[in-house]
Amino acid sequence: MEASEAEHLWDSVGLAYQTTYSDNPALLSTIQHAISLLPPNAHVLDAGSGTGVPVARALAAAGMHVTGIDISTEMLALARRAVPAGEFTKASIADYTPPSRGFDGVFVIFSHMQLSYAEFSAAMRRFVAALPQGGVLVLVTVPCDNYVQDQGLYEEGGYVQNFPAPFMGRLVKTTLFTVEGSERFLRGLGLEVVSSVVKQFLPKGEEIPEDQLFLVAKKPGRRE
Repeated sequence: MEASEAEHLWDSVGLAYQTTYSDNPALLSTIQHAISLLPPNAHVLDAGSGTGVPVARALAAAGMHVTGIDISTEMLALARRAVPAGEFTKASIADYTPPSRGFDGVFVIFSHMQLSYAEFSAAMRRFVAALPQGGVLVLVTVPCDNYVQDQGLYEEGGYVQNFPAPFMGRLVKTTLFTVEGSERFLRGLGLEVVSSVVKQFLPKGEEIPEDQLFLVAKKPGRRE
């Protein structure tokens, strides 16, 4: 998806996205797990921060120094109101380069699926490079195991691109991985997968629950 298309998409859903998706116990549990692995006052990146709820808000409430990036002007305005302690900047995940000081933790929560595989892979490599030894990366996504039955659509790495997935009343071209493909991708970046959990979630107002994959990974080594 082109950056202008993505910006229009997220500007258009705005607060409705928060209403539909933020009340997610498994997501909140994953955030708390990641917080338990981070040092006090850690510097963390919420990549594709949306409205700031629940991810950036939970991180800030735990005393983290939160940087959020998002391509949507509307989402950024909502995030700044919801999480006044955070620092939110307009940027695309595909183009963002972390600061030289890096981050203790990086959170990529459903925000990457409109990227191509090449864009996603390059961004994740930059994020991993920004982590210290012992740094934490959280990836939450929708696995395609039960959604994409046509094996001819799969690439070698266990993913599909430009798959038309339903999202808030529209079809959106997405990049989706299988559960195994997601885990293999993170390990290929040199990370250790600490936890990998699939849960079903029913978005508010929807009738059919969706599978969601919650991954917590760490960069090997001891934090200095």
